[in-house]
Parts: sequence; structure tokens; C-alpha cells
Amino acid sequence: MEVLARMRGFSLPVTAGAGVLVMIATTATFAASDATVKAIGTAVPLLALLLVRYFFQAIVLGVWQARRGARHFRNTGALKLQFLRAFLLLSNSACTFAGLRYLPLPVTTSLAMMAPLITTLLAATVLNEDVPRSKWAMVVLGFIGMLMVVRPGGGQFNWTVIFPIGAATTFACFQVASSKLSKSGDPITTNFLTALVATITLAFLLWADQATLLPEMSRVRSGSWILVLLMASLATLGHVLMLQALRRAPLALLTPFGYAQLAFAALFSWALFSQVPDRWSALGMVVIALGGIGTVLLHSRARPA
Repeated sequence: MEVLARMRGFSLPVTAGAGVLVMIATTATFAASDATVKAIGTAVPLLALLLVRYFFQAIVLGVWQARRGARHFRNTGALKLQFLRAFLLLSNSACTFAGLRYLPLPVTTSLAMMAPLITTLLAATVLNEDVPRSKWAMVVLGFIGMLMVVRPGGGQFNWTVIFPIGAATTFACFQVASSKLSKSGDPITTNFLTALVATITLAFLLWADQATLLPEMSRVRSGSWILVLLMASLATLGHVLMLQALRRAPLALLTPFGYAQLAFAALFSWALFSQVPDRWSALGMVVIALGGIGTVLLHSRARPA
């Protein structure tokens, strides 16, 4: 950790070091949550899975918010951005959960980790920003890593890879919205509103399709519901840990350590499902991680001091 700090040109304070450790714990928690979704499989309807996940988070953060006092509700920032952020994160979760039903856990995680690379593409194509060659090199590197993981035409994977790629795209847009809200909104309030908007949206969708979904939910076994509650608890804990990490260290320092989730995903996949990435997939995951980390570091260096 000290070596990394010297490479970046500053000494790493104890508080920032604690933030890094909390960030690594966050990645382990999110990987465990995804592993639980993988274990649930198709036993629970996707809409019900998402509803419990966000309803649980809304309750936990709502209690936290109430204990802090009503004055924090005024720090919401732009409401349009709050709604956009909520729908983007909900779309990200839907794509991730769908991908986990069809693809191995490490593959879904690694493809979803392409978000910083997609952010670069969006900056160049949508926002018309001037992207330097070094960032384009990272995008190409990440694309090569994706090809190594997916290996089109190899027969191992099919069209379902669109789900984790969709998760990476929506998360890239989510990061942009979150960055804008961080300047005006309170982070706990923002995460509570995200969970609340997602819960209301999912409850409406459940009500609209209750004739189909309620019979399916009634057939779900109690063991699967226990796993759903475990998943929701882990996902909420991950967001709480993320907030704690951000209180201790800047996002630019923490983001590269987020790629530790790839290692935890591979570990859980091996321990729980006896699925081990082959040589090419493992190498592709490393290449994607290098591309993402390189993009983050280049972006942080480009910021004015």
C-alpha cells in the first residue's frame, strides 16, 4: 500500500489506508451478494428478487436517515438526477441478476467491470470530449480482454453476454449521475432515495403483472426466500461499507481496489459452484482489470490539482 502511495506521489494517510481496507471488504460483500444470486438461480422471479433487494435497502437507509434527522432530506440535489440515478442502478441490477442466471460468476463480474472503459467511450461519442490516446489504449486493452473472456464463435458463451455488458453500460452512466450529485446531494440521502424510487417502481411493475407473478412467488420455497434475504442484506451492507470507505479516502484512490471483486468472484465461484475460469478467461479478466485501473489512474492524473 505504501508503495502504491509513493508511486502516486503522496504518502498514504492512515485514514486513507483504512478506507482502502473497507473498500476491499466492500468488494468481497458485493461478490458474496452476486454469488447468492447465482445460487438462487431461477427459483425466484427476477422482479421479486429485485423488489426484496431494494425494499430491504430502503428500510435500512430510511432508519439511518431518520436517526440523522429530517434536515438531511433537504440535501437531495437535483431531483431529476436522483430519479435518473435510481433507474440506472435498477437497470444495472436487473442486467447483473439476469447475467448471473446464465453465465459463470467470474465472467459476469469481469464484463461488468468494463464500466470505466465504457465511460471513456461515452465521453468521446456522446459528450464530444477530447479523449487522449492513452485512454483509447486502455479501451482497446479492455476490449481485447473482453474477447479473451467471451471468445466469440467458441461455443462456450452466447447472446447472454449482453446482460453483463448492459450492466457495465448502465453502471458507467450511473457513475456520471452519481458524480454530479456528489457535489450537491448528501450521500446517505441519495442512496436512500435511489432505493426508495427503485422499490416504488418495482412494486408498481409487480402490481401490473400480479396475475402472473403472484402464483410464481407462491411456489417459491422458504429456503430460496432465505437466500433472497441474505442477498439483500449483503447488497445493503456493501453500500453502507462503500459510504464508510468514501468517508476515509477519495474515490480516485478507492476505485482501482474495486477490481478486487474479480478475485473474490473467482474464489466464490470455485468454493460454491466448482467453476474455475480457464486459462484464457482468467487472462482476459486480468486484462480487463488492467484496462479499467489504467483508465481510472489516467483520469485522476488529468484532473487539475
